[in-house]
Amino acid sequence: MEIHSGNSVGFWTDLWHPIGRLIEVIGERGIQKLGIVRNAKIADVLFLLVLRHNGNNAVLWKRGEDEYKKEFSAYNTRDTIRSRHTKVSWFKLFWFKQGVRRFEFITWLVIKDRLSTGVRTRAWGIRQGCPLWGETEESREHLFFACPYTYGLWLQVIGSLLRPAPLHDWAKILATILSTVHDRLTSILLRLAFQVTIYYIWRERNERRHTQKTRPAHQLGKLIDKTIRKHILSTRYHEKRGLEGLMQHCFSAHI
Repeated sequence: MEIHSGNSVGFWTDLWHPIGRLIEVIGERGIQKLGIVRNAKIADVLFLLVLRHNGNNAVLWKRGEDEYKKEFSAYNTRDTIRSRHTKVSWFKLFWFKQGVRRFEFITWLVIKDRLSTGVRTRAWGIRQGCPLWGETEESREHLFFACPYTYGLWLQVIGSLLRPAPLHDWAKILATILSTVHDRLTSILLRLAFQVTIYYIWRERNERRHTQKTRPAHQLGKLIDKTIRKHILSTRYHEKRGLEGLMQHCFSAHI
């Protein structure tokens, strides 16, 4: 808050000081010890200071550690109040311009191991095996991509984008996709394929679990491939510098 006359700003109750509302910081005992009444205004207390009496008090928005502005900024406000954590390497798997929000969210849940797989539901007293291959243990690592069904599907989707064929180890697959050895187009396609494949594997798993409908891996692979190509077209890649050959690169990976 920017102080001018101080006639309308409560000394104890308004948020005018950087440390917060003084009544919340000092408490009732502070009022008694300082002898300043609860309803006192700043103008009543700071009479020794030269205040600007020719203007109204103004609310200021915090932009940084010691920066305040009259204009509100949603971006800066969010940046100020959000919790900050150490940047993780795997954020590049879903935060990129060509990604899809609904696929990104599921990918984030998988990376954080927050999906209700059999391993997690077992703690709630619910036992679930893998409905894709019949294994008794359904974990994140099994679904992505130790399960023969999902591993074969993954190989079908990525085609020749990764050579030699990747292992089915979850951590190694993440490291391979995030590797800096890939050119830009390959990196985009790998991350997009990763997102879409995870989304449809989880959807297929849920459909089998709740509706008993099944789909062969090769059929699901065609759906994933079609989804990827439709999304590439929607990005108008041919009009963007550096992305002109994205669709051609996608086709060439499956020749």
